[in-house]
Amino acid sequence: MNPASGRAIVSSSRVWLVLGITTILGTALRMHSLSARSIWIDEGASISFATLPWRHFRHTLWDYQGNMALYYLLLRAWIQLGDSEFAVRSLSVLFGVLTIPAIYLLGVRLFDRETGLTAAALLSVHGFHVHWSQEARGYSLFLLLLVVATYFLVRAMESGPNRGYWIAFTVTAALTFYAHIFAVFVLAAYALSIAFPKPYHVATRTTVIVAILFEHLVAPMVLFVLVHHSGSQIAWLPHPSVAGVWEFLLLVTGQGGIWLLVIYLFLCGMAFLRPVEMIHRDQEKWAVRLLILWLLLPPVVTLAATPIKPLFYPRYMVMCVPALVLLAARGLTNLYNGSRAGASVLALALMLSGWGTYRYFANLAEESTDWRSAVKYILQNQQPGDGVVVYRAHALCYGYYVHRSEREHKFAAAPDVLYPPDPGRPLSRAEIGNDITGHERVWLILHDERDNPNELAVVRSALAERFQVQSERAFPGEILITVVLYGRPR
Repeated sequence: MNPASGRAIVSSSRVWLVLGITTILGTALRMHSLSARSIWIDEGASISFATLPWRHFRHTLWDYQGNMALYYLLLRAWIQLGDSEFAVRSLSVLFGVLTIPAIYLLGVRLFDRETGLTAAALLSVHGFHVHWSQEARGYSLFLLLLVVATYFLVRAMESGPNRGYWIAFTVTAALTFYAHIFAVFVLAAYALSIAFPKPYHVATRTTVIVAILFEHLVAPMVLFVLVHHSGSQIAWLPHPSVAGVWEFLLLVTGQGGIWLLVIYLFLCGMAFLRPVEMIHRDQEKWAVRLLILWLLLPPVVTLAATPIKPLFYPRYMVMCVPALVLLAARGLTNLYNGSRAGASVLALALMLSGWGTYRYFANLAEESTDWRSAVKYILQNQQPGDGVVVYRAHALCYGYYVHRSEREHKFAAAPDVLYPPDPGRPLSRAEIGNDITGHERVWLILHDERDNPNELAVVRSALAERFQVQSERAFPGEILITVVLYGRPR
């Protein structure tokens, strides 16, 4: 498209230097304190799935964990390089860093070079994006694929009947669905942009071919969703609240507070202003319309679905970040062209975004779940024949840190997990009693047990029938972990 109107803020000879510095800054932020936090329950699931034998891996994907299947497959290969917190999370860092130059290229195709550079700068210090670039989850891969798919869509719309770009778009768009099933909301934005292509022309034959190819590519994931229609993976989602929507607005704008939110809203409004001398006004209208659909469809549709099934959750709305950043970047470019205020607003936005990222790092300890310290405490105080009972969480994080300790030769063995052997098994007092039979001491790990005090009472009473509490220690964090040692009466 490249309508580039007005004066350039960065000369062509320096554009790659600026982009390189921006990418280096973004890399440094995403690498900072990468292993400071413990692995939490979802990351423990990622590592567990990625290290399963192939047969069990395939069955797990089909029976339960089809969402993020593409990420688990890539992590499976990546984890061969190392399974420390730093090594495992660095795959997400890689995807997050690659998104910075990718959004620059998309900004260039949608608008111009200045918009692309501004978008890259805003994304490099975006606290929400930094956060999910540091998690062993598939969100940074998801965002990278969305940006790349949108880039190929723009190239395909510009090229007309060029099949290469249409195939590249279709394949990449299908991959977004395998990265996260909530990609369906952005895919809907793509579909509307193709259905209403003015000023471009998309032949009916092209649309049909793209639709058929896409249908074939996503059929396995669609089948998974239809077969596992119970939605057990999202059954825990709460009904949205005003506080949740407010949290979403602060997160999607970079966690820089209300003033950064106001700046982003202002810049999105400025994106609708177009210089009079612009040659490609209709192309810009299409680009802005695509980004607005991408930004608004996910939260609006998920909120509207609440009476049927709660789907809205601030974390999932990270998919809106690239669209918001591109719209804000376009608004800033319009300010560059229309007044001298653009540079000041950009500096303020970057400063507030940097503050939001600083707050994210400052709160790392409070927002983590300290499985690492809890497991270390058990291993340092264990005795032969001890067992472990885990309540209200999978034993995945416990298993991860036990495995790490054994690999590093810090401990030769660790207490076996006695209950629950199957995390999906219903709570049973009789089965707890059977599982702990023959053990002199049992470690009870309590994780997020406040949601169901009645179940917790069952667990404690089953242990109290045979043991006495010998010690109890809490490990603070976003979700408190309490380790209780039960032993035979003396």
